[in-house]
Amino acid sequence: MSREEVLAKVIEFAAMAFNKDASTITEKTNISQELGVASMQRVAMSASIENDFDVMIPVARFGNFETIGDLVDFVMDEM
Repeated sequence: MSREEVLAKVIEFAAMAFNKDASTITEKTNISQELGVASMQRVAMSASIENDFDVMIPVARFGNFETIGDLVDFVMDEM
């Protein structure tokens, strides 16, 4: 799977979890500042990513991802 495909899916999951329009989310979107810090939304997004890409995102580590692109880089490394 290409990075662009992973990015598109992660944006889709972020939009669903944070109830945002996917067209407003980009690789440079700051997760905490632009999407929010609600733990339930982060868990939902993380679970979707883990299920779809068969990767494990440690809960404590999720907060370390500043942007959507950082999260995509992690997923690409783990696949």
